[in-house]
Amino acid sequence: MKNKFLLPIIILLGLFLRLWQLPNLPPSLNWDEVSLGYNAYSILKTGRDEWGTKLPLIFRAYGDYKLPVYIYASIPFIALFGLNLWTVKIISVLAGTALIYIAYLTVKKITKNQFLSLVAAALIAFSPWSIFLSRIALEANLFLFLFATCFYFLISKKLLLSNLFFSLCLFTYNSSRVLLPFYLLALIYILFKEKIKIKFLDFLPLIISLLILIFQFSNQSATARYQRVSLLDQGAINRINELRSTYPRFLVNKATYFTYQASKNYLAHFNPFYLFKTGASHYQFNIPNFPLLFPFLFIFLVLAFYYLSTHLNTINYLLIFFFLVSPIPSAITRDAPHILRSLTFVYFATIIIALGFSRFKEQALLILTLLFLGATSFFWPKYRQYSLTYSQSWQYGYSQIVDYLKSNYQHFDHFIISKKYGEAHEFILFYWPWDPQHYQQDPHKKWNFHSDWYWLDAFDKFTFIDDRNIKKLATPTGKTLLITSPGNYNQHNFQKINTIYFLDHSPAFDIVTHE
Repeated sequence: MKNKFLLPIIILLGLFLRLWQLPNLPPSLNWDEVSLGYNAYSILKTGRDEWGTKLPLIFRAYGDYKLPVYIYASIPFIALFGLNLWTVKIISVLAGTALIYIAYLTVKKITKNQFLSLVAAALIAFSPWSIFLSRIALEANLFLFLFATCFYFLISKKLLLSNLFFSLCLFTYNSSRVLLPFYLLALIYILFKEKIKIKFLDFLPLIISLLILIFQFSNQSATARYQRVSLLDQGAINRINELRSTYPRFLVNKATYFTYQASKNYLAHFNPFYLFKTGASHYQFNIPNFPLLFPFLFIFLVLAFYYLSTHLNTINYLLIFFFLVSPIPSAITRDAPHILRSLTFVYFATIIIALGFSRFKEQALLILTLLFLGATSFFWPKYRQYSLTYSQSWQYGYSQIVDYLKSNYQHFDHFIISKKYGEAHEFILFYWPWDPQHYQQDPHKKWNFHSDWYWLDAFDKFTFIDDRNIKKLATPTGKTLLITSPGNYNQHNFQKINTIYFLDHSPAFDIVTHE
């Protein structure tokens, strides 16, 4: 009887941990989050993205070409509650919370064991990696929920639903496109192993998605994201050319370099330090030098493989298969192991860890209590300190800047803003929020494309300038407000009227005027 209440309690606690102090932890919205939000708002108001493209399936954004599902999924919330931090993040919060239930269902399907299913739910609910990522508007976090749901329906032999959810994955996060051939192999395996009769309707969502994907790959935008993070960038090419002066060409070429680096990256995911001690090196997606999973869980990962070795069947083969192939999207890119690109690996590792608890039923309450206390006692103090230390990396201060701009918009002829801390224009569009139709048709809008990036230089009364060029500005004509990095202005032409500070009390922006 108690078990009936444990799952709702775990889910509600998980939701609480994903909502508590959401506006402050992390310290602010970053440029990717405001880009997702403003493009959803633009679609809602005009049917077009910020660049004027009608109902796109790939959003140009800054030149990083975002996939569309997160953006379109946000539109109903923005329509009901307006464009704000909550309506941008809510999809990720709900995806992270729903993942708790999917983990429960998945382990229940694998083991038929209520206790292990509850442990899996608790592991997702209270693990640092899931809490952290569910509090950010991330396509990767929504993709993980969709992929985990797809896997659950696959092992449940509900192929229509499995293919439907994987089709959504293909338009949510680019890692799914790397995992596509492995998903097709898993489909073929379960079809033949379980002698499932093939029905065209079951595969219709996947067929439609693949046709769209083939069409997209005829356009450079579909591969732009991978080109930005590819192992074979210009630095790698230069390194290959250097090595060729020492080694023969058949030993040193693009293929051998890629294979070596990708293999090294792949194996790095299986280093226990990655999951249980340091986490990834990308401090916007996890707390630096803080474990993704609590260290005491390592022993249960070891025990889980013993459990799997004694319970080999179709479902467990698929579980092991996806655990082994999940690091590949991260391995074939730079900066591996990358937490977002290897998110399915972390998820399957968490599911497998739950199986390692099979001999510990008597300690169920203690285990669940330890997980919750670990989340509250160790994670949250570190998270609060992280938010103070890394507020600059989250473009903290832009909401305050936009508030100041709005209240003084009529008092100035011209606004000049530094580009030092990111794409300042996107924060203005989001926090104002700026009318998307006016923005799309603005005759004063100026932009250029270089270094694989779309740079906005001006719109309306706003001009955006590289920080290093601000002191070179000619004396402005008219009443001008300049927002720049601290002290970076000509004191003969401008007078400081305010300073915006980061959360560690270091200065972020100086606000100065020219009369």
